[in-house]
Amino acid sequence: MKSKLLLTIIVGVMLYTSCRIPDHLTTKYEVVTLPGSMFDIDVKVLVTDDTSFAVNYVRENLDSTVTAKDFDSRATTFPTQDGKPVIIWMPYKSHIDVINHELFHAVVSIMKWAGVPLNDSTEEIYAYQMQYLSNQLDNQINIKP
Repeated sequence: MKSKLLLTIIVGVMLYTSCRIPDHLTTKYEVVTLPGSMFDIDVKVLVTDDTSFAVNYVRENLDSTVTAKDFDSRATTFPTQDGKPVIIWMPYKSHIDVINHELFHAVVSIMKWAGVPLNDSTEEIYAYQMQYLSNQLDNQINIKP
């Protein structure tokens, strides 16, 4: 009986370890979607330190030409193409200064797509969009400086 139990345990451990994904292959990431407001373009915020995963994510969802070199920074914003969501990549939940920097790039991308130039008469639209995206992100991940 003991040998049968021991055999069952050994087979169970072997099955568990052979089916288990090794920790070094597991990608931990978070994607936060900031829904479009007056402009129908979402912003996806991808948070992962796995740059291989990030490259593949951006290639599959927005820009097939990105390379690992595009991720050699504290954060990067990939502008909209053909009305697809803007993608902001950060290796970790960053401080508010980095987040605002990238959100500004997202705003510029959305406004270019919508044909809204930045000038004295459109400045308030840019500011509103920046405020909207900042609030959406804060509401979803609540980052504090």
